[in-house]
Amino acid sequence: MKIGIDVQSTQGKLTGIGYYTKNLLENMKIAPEIELSYYRYPKETDLNTLERIYWENVSLPKLFKKDKPDILHITGFAGPLATGKTRKITTVHDLIGMIYPGNLAPVSRLYWQRWLPARVKNSRLIIAVSEHTKKDVVRLLGVSPDRVRVTYLAANKSFRYISNRESLYEVLKKYGINSKYILSVGTIEPRKNYVNLIKAFALHLDKVKKEEIKLVIVGRKGWAYNECLKSAIELGIQRHIIFCDYVNDVDLPIIYNMAELFVFPSLYEGFGLPVLEAMCCGVPIICSNTSSIPEVTADAAVLINPLNIPAMADAIENVMSNVDLRKSLSGKAMRQSSRFSWEKTAQKTISVYKEVLGE
Repeated sequence: MKIGIDVQSTQGKLTGIGYYTKNLLENMKIAPEIELSYYRYPKETDLNTLERIYWENVSLPKLFKKDKPDILHITGFAGPLATGKTRKITTVHDLIGMIYPGNLAPVSRLYWQRWLPARVKNSRLIIAVSEHTKKDVVRLLGVSPDRVRVTYLAANKSFRYISNRESLYEVLKKYGINSKYILSVGTIEPRKNYVNLIKAFALHLDKVKKEEIKLVIVGRKGWAYNECLKSAIELGIQRHIIFCDYVNDVDLPIIYNMAELFVFPSLYEGFGLPVLEAMCCGVPIICSNTSSIPEVTADAAVLINPLNIPAMADAIENVMSNVDLRKSLSGKAMRQSSRFSWEKTAQKTISVYKEVLGE
């Protein structure tokens, strides 16, 4: 079974699609029946939207048409307009571009809202990363549910509970973290709902008389960063908030482990990988009751309406002040996280390949 895989997402700084592709490949190498061919841009770089369209429809077809794989797997993004006799499978991580088109520049909006949906629909089968994403694919793309298979993501093995923490404080100092903190992880963009989190955190600080606790937000400073900073200044709590921007793969599990609480107020997720990473590290979690997030957490988190700021503040106060609840959430989180692994993801993906080839 010869499988051609678009691995362009593993070039440059890895995002969620890049991590998915990288881990999927590493765990499929052990399958003797799989012969993998990797297709990538010749330069180690991130692609802008126009470069990506050229890659998918000019460069990539030249590679796989010469190579002649049994299946072309597009692990994210749109893929080529036509694949000839080569069977195509596409992994859909989310349809955010269709649901929140106002968050995108014009060219990107055309790609995510029009181009990608049309290209996904011509796949033999579609892999969705959650049941919620499957429902979005069926509802928004008009695809029959019989053509969609759900294959969950997983967290890297580096995300685990660390019991010996004495040496970890030096890592925190690198990012200016010198007190207890509440953590959130994700690119600073509107759907991540950080402005509401900052407002809820301000309410919490009022209740605890502004004790020395910080809100640490780890994630690329996207185009909602200025609005978040403005809110913090207007609320007079800017010294209590640390924006860490991009954190390397070695330090991030440590930052999860050392947090008092993880809060994830996102309005929409295709899966919600930061929640799973936090669960693997045994951090008590508060998160939104929207999209795929409850599917990932089950009963291992406190679920809140992300638009209800007082309710978010109350949840933070309740978890921070209740030691027994924190211990319970931590234990449930680690148990729930054990349901997900890249080995399972790879096995289910190989099953999809075999299904397409009629084996």
